[in-house]
Amino acid sequence: MRFKIFMGVSRLFAAAAVASLLLAGTVSAQSPSAAIQGQLAPGDVAVIQNLDTGFTREVKPNAKGKFQLRNLPTGTFSVSVKHPDGTIGESRVVTLRVGMTARFP
Repeated sequence: MRFKIFMGVSRLFAAAAVASLLLAGTVSAQSPSAAIQGQLAPGDVAVIQNLDTGFTREVKPNAKGKFQLRNLPTGTFSVSVKHPDGTIGESRVVTLRVGMTARFP
């Protein structure tokens, strides 16, 4: 008799565990960061500055002229082009929000 009760309770727990796994589903959180990407002429460098903190990063493009800076905090950024002769070209201010990718130019 005890064995039958134990088997019944064991099955009940197993069924509850399976049901909870099936009902749980998949939960995914949106990334709390953002990105800036773009296209530059050969020799140019992207200068990205967080206007809220002063953080500045220069990003060289790949062989095709594309650049990307990921995992940026949300906030307001200045994106400029620095030419090989040191002059600063086009500049733009963007406000990044969670999960956003800003494109330049």
